[in-house]
Amino acid sequence: MNQLTLEDNQLAGNLTARQVTIQRRHGLGNVICLLPSLDYLHSLGSEVEVITNPQWIHAFSRLRPDYRWISESTAVDTDIINLDDMTKRMRPTEHRIDEFAHLLNIESGLPSPQLTIPHLWHEPFDHLAGSIVFAPEGGHPSRSWPMEKAAQLKAALPYQKLVLAGTNPEPDIPCDFDTRGQLELHELFGLLAVADEVITMDSGVLHIAAALQVPTVAVFGGMNPEYRVRPDQKVVVLQTNLPCCPCSKNETCFDRFDCIQAATPQDVSNAVPRARQTDQRILQKVPPLACEMLNPLLPGIRLPRK
Repeated sequence: MNQLTLEDNQLAGNLTARQVTIQRRHGLGNVICLLPSLDYLHSLGSEVEVITNPQWIHAFSRLRPDYRWISESTAVDTDIINLDDMTKRMRPTEHRIDEFAHLLNIESGLPSPQLTIPHLWHEPFDHLAGSIVFAPEGGHPSRSWPMEKAAQLKAALPYQKLVLAGTNPEPDIPCDFDTRGQLELHELFGLLAVADEVITMDSGVLHIAAALQVPTVAVFGGMNPEYRVRPDQKVVVLQTNLPCCPCSKNETCFDRFDCIQAATPQDVSNAVPRARQTDQRILQKVPPLACEMLNPLLPGIRLPRK
């Protein structure tokens, strides 16, 4: 079985009326960002096959039933376009939607993904309609809000019903309803679809909520928000105002990740009404943790805040 790499990917002019097998196992949000390219290839007449995480196949097979979603390819003579390998060592320079499109030799200008889910997916969560869904997991220390701040969010939103979502049921976080560790992917889609708003990190939940067009507040670390949120998406991004931020995975902080720690529960609470009122991306800077900030190049050395 041949696997195409970045160097030998020569797809232009060779997509129509052929089977295209694309592998993307890493990152649920990445698969959401891949959908516009898949839709475009399908519109050319290509038979689209996607190799992805087996836990996601059921949901995506319902959302895009015209494509073949599999965990392993059985076609020996099929060239696999391995987007996992192609992006493994790439530094982000554009939105992931456009990055995937360019790797597949598709011209830029693809629309942002939009999702419509079956009624049966959200019906079990209709009693939670109007809630704020909070997904505290980021998947990496550079994208993970401190848990002590996550634990204070409910107090900052005293009149809102707060529902937790995610894969890890720990630690305890005050809320009105906790679904962490209990939902299949299609159920997560259903929960997010009935939410009045979503609060999340730079994670897969961000991309699902944006594709469902649910107002969203996203706490970002060092990633450039323009590489993850499109201008036409209803997302308020909170990011620390540091000279090293955004670094887009080119960290100089020696794994301190000061950028993800500065936003307070009150910052998030204040952003909630803005997300409900906007129909486009808002980038909002929050001040560093204290009146001093860490030198991004020398750990332990502090610089006066200007």
